[in-house]
Amino acid sequence: MAHPTIKIDTNVQATKRGLPEDKDEVVDVLGEQANPGLDEGDNEDVPPFLCQSVIDLHRKFEDLEWIQRARLAEGMLTNDPSHRWALEGDPEVKARNRYTNVQAWANSRIHLKVPEGECDFINASPIVLKDSVTQEERRYIATQGPKPGHFAHFWHMVFHESLDVGVIVMLTQTFESGREKCGQYFPLDTEDSPMPLHANERDPFVNDNGDHKPIEGNLGSVKLLECTFDEEARSEVRKLELTVGSESKIVWHFLFAGWADYSKPEGEDREALLELIKLSASKCASNNPRIVHCSAGVGRTGTFIALDHLLQELESGQLLTITDAESDPVFMTVNEMREQRMMMVYNEMQLQFIYEVLREQADIKLGKTVQRDAGDVSNGGKSERSTKMAKLSNDYLVSSKPELEPASDRVPTPTRSWSGTPEVSDNE
Repeated sequence: MAHPTIKIDTNVQATKRGLPEDKDEVVDVLGEQANPGLDEGDNEDVPPFLCQSVIDLHRKFEDLEWIQRARLAEGMLTNDPSHRWALEGDPEVKARNRYTNVQAWANSRIHLKVPEGECDFINASPIVLKDSVTQEERRYIATQGPKPGHFAHFWHMVFHESLDVGVIVMLTQTFESGREKCGQYFPLDTEDSPMPLHANERDPFVNDNGDHKPIEGNLGSVKLLECTFDEEARSEVRKLELTVGSESKIVWHFLFAGWADYSKPEGEDREALLELIKLSASKCASNNPRIVHCSAGVGRTGTFIALDHLLQELESGQLLTITDAESDPVFMTVNEMREQRMMMVYNEMQLQFIYEVLREQADIKLGKTVQRDAGDVSNGGKSERSTKMAKLSNDYLVSSKPELEPASDRVPTPTRSWSGTPEVSDNE
């Protein structure tokens, strides 16, 4: 019997605010509201990086953008494939990207396990962040939403990069505002299960013994074992069985319902996101990478990973010990992530959202909370909320950034496809 379809609104319209090119005009955007932000209210015992204004955070984001531009320029000018910021220009690589301007660094990406000489590219990047005290590594994989015709690439990566159990966090709907954001790469209900992972017989896969022999027909399958809806995390939770060759493993799949592209979670959605962070972490150890994706794998994905890491730092008390006004762990974390995958935390709203959540949680930890009005249910009925968040949540600047341009599946010559979908040449 099929699991009941869970209805989710995928047509949320987001509002984007432009930014003047002249930085001297930035203050005019918000007028008198330009300076207030995280620095309002009771700042006693609050670390300086959580006491910044909207303008301060805007400048932080601009710094991150300039650093990124410098990396891209350096990588192109050197024309050295071994350079840290090199990008791959192979047509098959480009065809596997969802967006033309979002690509994994050539020397900081996941390599699919294929025979030597075969294309091992997938637009996925390993992200490693260290605990500031124990130096324990927290591992993630940030990746784009799988494209139709390339699902087997994704599941092949999940199988080989996860330990005993795989965990996937999906932060996008397959369609939002009428646009495809991600392919339907997993079974929705029992009627679609098991979902076969097709392999082109010309494609030489690595078999269970490590031999380079072609596998004909199906590479494997994804079977739905159970599906529930977690109200607190506002997420569809699927327990899947992933089979590749003769081996299988359990994969937990979380589909979050409360985060439209070019927006940020508010109220119940914000509380749900924090619950999702905890719930997904409970399914795997820190050395077992959670695989996180949205559409491009940089915006919502980067924000989720940064929050997961920084909230753990806050919980351990490390962030509250910072007294140096020049020290900003949010900026450092985002910059470190961008060294491992370009564009992580894609826009300024997302960066400010990280500061907002951390300040809110810091205030709660320090006992700096206020009672909400009885009629205010925007926070899901929660009785406590940071004294800073309402103001900053409404006053934000978003730097002018180009829309992500969908990449074409077309390549100059026919190439192998792991999902059995034939590629086309420019002449077809």
